[in-house]
Amino acid sequence: MHTGKPGFKHREKRPDLRVEYIHMGALLGYVIDIVVGAVMEMDVIDNKMKSTVIRAFNKVLWIQNDLFARHYITEGVATKGEVTPPPEGSGKSKSGGCPFLG
Repeated sequence: MHTGKPGFKHREKRPDLRVEYIHMGALLGYVIDIVVGAVMEMDVIDNKMKSTVIRAFNKVLWIQNDLFARHYITEGVATKGEVTPPPEGSGKSKSGGCPFLG
């Protein structure tokens, strides 16, 4: 697999490879769509097994997406020991209590 590191002779004078996060998310969405379609069309397994397979594969892709997010998204993330307060007015109603209560 090509990593984009300049250690390969054919990559010495080329810029680093970088696939943007949005494209990684689109790829994961495409993969889950293909797998769900293939599993749902299988006639040799029952619906309970189809559901189990789809749920398990969905969990794997969520974990993969989380790893991509940790690698790619760095802006706005608090560093160790810092606490970033929520934006003013978010999560509070005018009375200062929970916005979901009455």
